[in-house]
Amino acid sequence: MAIHVVGLGIDPDTLPEIHEQIITTADVLVGGKRQLEAFVDLDVETIPVTAPLSDVFAAMAASYNARKEVVVIADGDPLFFGIGERIIKEFGSENVVVHPNTATVQAIASRANISWQNMRMLSLHGRNDYTPLYTALMQHDHITVLTDDTNIPAVIAQRLLDRGVTWFNIGIFENMGTDEEQISDCTLEEASNRSFSKLNAVLLERTGQPEQPLRIGIPDSQFATERKLITKRPVRSASLGVLELEPHHTMWDIGAGSGSVSIEAAHLLSKGAVYAVERKSKRVALIRQNRARFGAVNMDVLHGDALECIKDLPTPDRIFIGGGLGSNTTLLAPLCERLQCNGIIVVNSTLLSSLEAAKNHFKTIGWEYDVTMIQAAASRPLADDIRLDSMNPIFIISARKPVPEKQSD
Repeated sequence: MAIHVVGLGIDPDTLPEIHEQIITTADVLVGGKRQLEAFVDLDVETIPVTAPLSDVFAAMAASYNARKEVVVIADGDPLFFGIGERIIKEFGSENVVVHPNTATVQAIASRANISWQNMRMLSLHGRNDYTPLYTALMQHDHITVLTDDTNIPAVIAQRLLDRGVTWFNIGIFENMGTDEEQISDCTLEEASNRSFSKLNAVLLERTGQPEQPLRIGIPDSQFATERKLITKRPVRSASLGVLELEPHHTMWDIGAGSGSVSIEAAHLLSKGAVYAVERKSKRVALIRQNRARFGAVNMDVLHGDALECIKDLPTPDRIFIGGGLGSNTTLLAPLCERLQCNGIIVVNSTLLSSLEAAKNHFKTIGWEYDVTMIQAAASRPLADDIRLDSMNPIFIISARKPVPEKQSD
């Protein structure tokens, strides 16, 4: 005897015969309010799926242990952002049988006449983390998104517009599989000002590219800057190397300036996010301009005092301080405290006093650190040849937060 999890596809009225037979012979039917309403004529005990799920699972277990035939119904395919995985984890794979059906993404692909094997599929249903969507926009041409009452098409469109995205259009698929089905193809601007049916999903389709490709080693001249103040390309590359970024990491860039380090870091953080913090409004505008220019969509820009801005940010795996430390290490203590254990903090400095201040701070808190000095030179035309212009030497101080030793019993 097993718990059956049945996918309803996009239209419960067109169920395969075996699916319908399993549902109509159930003793207990489990599903959301809308799914249960489709089978209101059945003389069957029902368990509505509501929060917390622990109560739902307890009721299911009681029925299952009483040898009742328990059937769970779910929209689309139960194992595509559905309840199927949770039920398998709760009751064990050997006690669950899943009956698949057409997933929403398949229906969207067929309506839009596009293949879906390379499509990125995401769900914002019950979620508030947009990072997977932002990184998907940087890597894919088609992204389908399952929505909810909070993450509606207008909100999604506005989120992307706020990050300077202009190279995607959005398709809204409403009431799929019903007589009220409707498909709207919109620009992000249009969608941000429209209302749609509560039952919808969206397809984001690439229509172009950012102004410049996002990559490592971007020429300094391609960034919008204030008086050419920027972490120069050789130093930027070295700093990113010392940060040892991994794809899933969260990085803070404190005193982001033009945002050049954040933008190239965004390219490396293919599953992660970077938060660029800057207190000067003119530089914040430049960072946003550069973010849009290079399509660094997974980059958040925060305007204000660093200590205030970081209060509600997710715990960082990496922290970069590119400027503004001076000889005052007041900022270092709270940053080091927030850093993930085994995380890395990197401080760039042109002043010996800043170098000494950072070294002394890391010594005081017992962290091992390394110092690298970069003194690069760039070619300039001279007569029929070139000469080399030296750049200011930059000290790169890096430290790793120790992992606390486990206490022995």
